[in-house]
Amino acid sequence: MKFVCLLVIIASLNGFSQTKISESLIAIHTNKKNPENNLIEIYAYNFINHVYSGKNLLISINGKKNGKDYLRIDQSKNIFYQQRYLISENGPIIDLKEKKVLYDGFAKLVKCSQDSVIFFINDLFSGPYYSYYNLKTNKYSDITSKSYKPETGELVEFDQQKSPYKLYITPEGKEKQLLLEDAGKLISNNTIKKIEIPIYWIDKETFIFPQMKISDMEGQITKFHWPSKTIKSIGTFNSVAKMDVGFSFTKSINNFVEFNFKDKYYLINPDKESMLMLFYKDFENSFSVATESKPIRAVFYKGVEIGKGDFNIKNFAVSENYAAYLLNSNFGSTDNKCQLSVYSVFKNKWEVVNTENINSIVGWIKL
Repeated sequence: MKFVCLLVIIASLNGFSQTKISESLIAIHTNKKNPENNLIEIYAYNFINHVYSGKNLLISINGKKNGKDYLRIDQSKNIFYQQRYLISENGPIIDLKEKKVLYDGFAKLVKCSQDSVIFFINDLFSGPYYSYYNLKTNKYSDITSKSYKPETGELVEFDQQKSPYKLYITPEGKEKQLLLEDAGKLISNNTIKKIEIPIYWIDKETFIFPQMKISDMEGQITKFHWPSKTIKSIGTFNSVAKMDVGFSFTKSINNFVEFNFKDKYYLINPDKESMLMLFYKDFENSFSVATESKPIRAVFYKGVEIGKGDFNIKNFAVSENYAAYLLNSNFGSTDNKCQLSVYSVFKNKWEVVNTENINSIVGWIKL
């Protein structure tokens, strides 16, 4: 009996030692040798059993066509869906398994639901409408139902033709109406490419949005109950960082609302109408990073500091087994060389991968 038990234990240990842990960090490269077409390359940096085993090219696509922007996934936020699809917030869908572009249109990504990717389009001639791409049939279609609503709330739009901006709402089954004469001051002098101002719906009648007060440096989070036209300031935000203006609302891990403005992060409790600056941003799988870099920011795992680096939070990605960041390049440098720093939970150490031409990292995936 003891001999049989010993054989079982040995077999179990051998089975464990042969277990293959394979994950790939997906990175977007810009090929400097083809600036006219803005050749974009998607690479997989492969790690097997916590050891870097090299990278492989998944797909090459043209970011420009006939001198115009085409698949500019290098200029947008990208997500993974179903551990297979890379979906850009401005429309394109790429199948990383089959290594091909499924959809190349321009649209605003709203959400993914089962086999459907939902988009919102506000066309100059057709007006606002929703569309979707079916990942099972590989077909794109407009949503013809006027009552379809993929999210809570109504259609809210900013008119950025003049400063201050105006805010409009189009309630279901009704005409567009003006909500605010002053919904924020001038953010950008670019009359062609406007900066999207996000709306976050708390319930069917109440939403919050960033209302700029002083150009691109300072503003407030405004809470608006549109049926009663009740408006209230929840808190202020500011940044003098010399970088492009960017806003975003996301649902935090603790089910509050996280707001990002330039290099600053805030946590909002819409019910208690409170807003606090975040000094640490939490990620999945017990990772977190310091929001301030002085001049480098700290990385934590389960509350314990595991390292520091000079990187942008947008270029930090985690999985159950790894964390990775793309080291910022030297300002003004023409060198295409880059460094990826990868942390293994199993090894409890960082590994540096030298590479070149990386534009951004998207995240971890099991190909």
